[in-house]
Amino acid sequence: MQLSVIGIGPGDAQYILPAAQQALADADTVIGYHYYFQFVAHLLKPGCECLGRELSEEEARAALAVESCAPGKHIAVISSGDAGVYAMASLVYEYAARKNRVDIDLQTIPGISAFQGAAARLGAPIGHDFCCISLSDLMTPWTTIEKRITGAAMGDFVTSLYNPRSRQRNWQLSRLKEIYLQYRHPDTPVAIVRQVTRPEESIHLTTLGELDVTLVDMFSLVMIGNSQTFRFRDFLVTPRGYLARKPVTGEEIQEESFRQIMQQLKRDDLTPADQWAVIRCIHSTADFEYESLYYSRGNALEVWHDYLRNGGVVITDVTMVQAGITKAFTQRYGVTVKCYLNDERVPALAAAQNLTRSQAGMRLAIAEHPDALFVTGNAPTALLEICEQCEKGTCTPAGVIAAAVGFVNVLESKLKLRFGTQAPAVIIDGRKGGSNVAAAIVNAAFTLDTITEMTTRL
Repeated sequence: MQLSVIGIGPGDAQYILPAAQQALADADTVIGYHYYFQFVAHLLKPGCECLGRELSEEEARAALAVESCAPGKHIAVISSGDAGVYAMASLVYEYAARKNRVDIDLQTIPGISAFQGAAARLGAPIGHDFCCISLSDLMTPWTTIEKRITGAAMGDFVTSLYNPRSRQRNWQLSRLKEIYLQYRHPDTPVAIVRQVTRPEESIHLTTLGELDVTLVDMFSLVMIGNSQTFRFRDFLVTPRGYLARKPVTGEEIQEESFRQIMQQLKRDDLTPADQWAVIRCIHSTADFEYESLYYSRGNALEVWHDYLRNGGVVITDVTMVQAGITKAFTQRYGVTVKCYLNDERVPALAAAQNLTRSQAGMRLAIAEHPDALFVTGNAPTALLEICEQCEKGTCTPAGVIAAAVGFVNVLESKLKLRFGTQAPAVIIDGRKGGSNVAAAIVNAAFTLDTITEMTTRL
């Protein structure tokens, strides 16, 4: 004895798969919602028994199918679309399992589901990850359905909605729209596909923000695009990513990183030059707090770009800052980058005047290059030395980058620079900073001429 659960597709005879046609032609008894028999009657053999039931009698159909199985008989249960998608397969198998009918030869014949038929009509909306959600809460608690809705919205899934709205269940789709608008742009493409593949078929294209839920009924399937879905003519297209592949070269990876950072920036008071410096600081740290910590004055980045392009001198407090400044930039413009920390004169000077090595190195550097661009990415004592020499008039810097990091004298040194000097400056407020941040700001100054081209691509 055989029991087949057969998907007959969304309605058009051409959408009934050959395997389904063969199984139907062999069936002795066919059980289903009586409305569906009009789609398969021409496929049944003479004398085939057709047992129609109402739409709400799914359990009765499953029980009838299992109990009708007898030796030598082939019983078929039909479902629209695919029998395994919100249809009869699970119920038939569950009932057979409860009755322990191990004697029945069970099989499921797949069909083209409504969401697949609708997707085909729409062109290519499910080209990437997608999900189907039924809004019917007749057998599933709404709290569970809402969790699934929220998960799909957050996960950016293309979403096909089954059982979206009826006269009795007329609020669920409105609630889904409300949830999706928390995570999706109002311009997200949406399609209402009614009676797909049947003579009464109609397609209405709209957006999530403009979705009129009153146009939806139980004969409709609603498809919501993801953040990448776009409308082309009367089609919806969800890119798979072939034309926007993941970056693979170093340059591509860096540019994609800049793009992602730029999308998340919030400050609107930064000049393009300062925003570029912020992007590079975040890129070197993966820490978006640098946007709020960033302070500049005196058109510092623009001033330094001209200074560096004309072959300036950069003094760093530690060798790590020196190493982080891109050599291709310094070589292109003939810029000299010096760090006096390991100068042979430093130990004696530090011991004689009770200085830290960083402070002693900076004092030597100022004596030889008083008008350099001074960059601190580690030692607050070096920054204090710069400030003190500026106050004395022995240091007239092209500018100062204050990205000293730590706890002792860090806040004080940055505040002293901010309120006690006038030189063009970029300061990373608070205790944060570091050699990588300091070098990133210098590299930003070097590359200001690429901002327009870069931001256009981003």
